[in-house]
Amino acid sequence: MIVPVWIVSVGLGVLGIFLLIQGIKRILKAAGGSVLLKLPLTQKSGQFVVTKAGDYAIWQSGRTLQRVPMKMSAPTIQALLTGEKVTVNPTFSSIRVNNGWEGRIQLFTFRAEAGEYKVELASPYPESTYALEIRERKPGYLLVFGILLVLIAAACLITSLVLLVV
Repeated sequence: MIVPVWIVSVGLGVLGIFLLIQGIKRILKAAGGSVLLKLPLTQKSGQFVVTKAGDYAIWQSGRTLQRVPMKMSAPTIQALLTGEKVTVNPTFSSIRVNNGWEGRIQLFTFRAEAGEYKVELASPYPESTYALEIRERKPGYLLVFGILLVLIAAACLITSLVLLVV
C-alpha cells in the first residue's frame, strides 16, 4: 500500500507543531520558577520563606547591556530560627535567560528545609541596578529535553515543507 506524499507531509507538519509547543513549554518551565526573594544589590540583606524543602537557586537579574559587578562572592544564608548556615555552591554550568530587555544568570545553588531564612551579601554594590533573585531550582535535564524537542520539531516542519514542494 502506497501512502500519498501529501498525507505524510501533513502528518509531519502536525507532529512538528505539537513537538514545538511541547518543547517551548519545557524550556519555559526549566527557566522559570517562583521568586522567593528579589534583593537589590544596593541592599545588604533580606529575608525569605521556604515553604517546602528542596533545591533553590540564586540568580542575578537586571536590564541587559548595562554594567554588572565583576565578581560576586557567594552570599551567606542563615536559618532564622536555628542560626544554622546553609551551604551555598556555585553552579556547575550557568543558565542564562533573557528577553532582550531584561536578563538573568544563575550563579549559586543551595538546599534548604522549610522555614525562614536571611540572606546577606558580602558587600553591597551601591551603584548597581541589578538584583539577586532566589528561585526554586529546576532540573537541568528539562532544558536539554526542551531544546531537543524544538530541534526535532524543526526537522519535522522542514521535512513537511520539502515534501509538499517536491
